[in-house]
Amino acid sequence: MNYELAKYVMPLFRRMGDERSFAGTAFCIDDYLVTAGHVINAAATYYVRNGLDWHPLQYDRWIPRQLPTIDKRGYDVALYPIPGLTSPFTLAEADAEPLDALDVLCWQWLPQGLQQVATRCLVLNQQDEDGYRQVSTVDRITHGCSGCPVMSDGRVYGIVTMGRDHVDTTGMGPLKRSMEQNTCWIFKVSHMRRFLPR
Repeated sequence: MNYELAKYVMPLFRRMGDERSFAGTAFCIDDYLVTAGHVINAAATYYVRNGLDWHPLQYDRWIPRQLPTIDKRGYDVALYPIPGLTSPFTLAEADAEPLDALDVLCWQWLPQGLQQVATRCLVLNQQDEDGYRQVSTVDRITHGCSGCPVMSDGRVYGIVTMGRDHVDTTGMGPLKRSMEQNTCWIFKVSHMRRFLPR
């Protein structure tokens, strides 16, 4: 992985100056700060930390956001416009294919505190019609990785959304979540393009 990219992947917080309010990961691309929609699901100001600097992000400027999780067609992506934002990240020209090996760079709350974590993932064959694909990571990533980029050489192939809720269309059972160990769902680049004007 190109670790020069690390400074463009940042943690998001609910309260300024409070690491314990860590909510998820965001990254910079094409004049936007991008994260998963569910990371900013509360109507509140969020904060991104870049090094030692904290920057407020107004809730009403995020576009679009995740629809209710009971709606299978909800897009779990949120973008915050920041004109003039620069980043080495670019969108990949096509979606990743099964067995592609990619990089994941996220923030995690670990026993030793908040840290940036890098791991590899393998694209699996499973996908759904709403723009998501399943991947398997070498290292298990948990709370906090939501919103991070899945990439190769700075080309972004998707956003980690972790467990993708699926509705039982019979109406007879609870929501089902695909959460086998070391697997997660990503929102594919072909669908990200719908929200990132080029």
